Amino acid sequence: MQLEDMLAYKVAMLASDLSESLSKEYAEYELTKPEWRILATLGGRSESSPTSPLTAKDIAIATRLDKVQVSRALERLVERDAIYKRVSRRDKRATLISLSEEGQRIYRDLLPKIVDWQNKRLQNITEDEYLIFLKVIDALRP
Repeated sequence: MQLEDMLAYKVAMLASDLSESLSKEYAEYELTKPEWRILATLGGRSESSPTSPLTAKDIAIATRLDKVQVSRALERLVERDAIYKRVSRRDKRATLISLSEEGQRIYRDLLPKIVDWQNKRLQNITEDEYLIFLKVIDALRP
């Protein structure tokens, strides 16, 4: 079997291509990929559970970023006033992270652009095909 025929290779290349394409949507905000993943994670969470901040560990798990990437991205987001960090009352070792008003503004500004980007990627795929694709992705996860 050739490398180009291997499932993991095809999926990795697709993920890389999509991530690179998507990065052009948030480039004007001077966000790195890790910063965008963190904003998107916090922004998506704040829509469904606005009072539930995350720890850096939660963010690392949700974004599949390592601790160093998360730590550096969080520091840059703090410098931009895009997030709040506060010590947990329950566990003084844990830092709780949530979007600031500026972070929420960036997320709200970017979300329609991201939705438009996604819709363009999916324009040649039917809704049924997309649902099957999502089902296949779920079936491939360990």
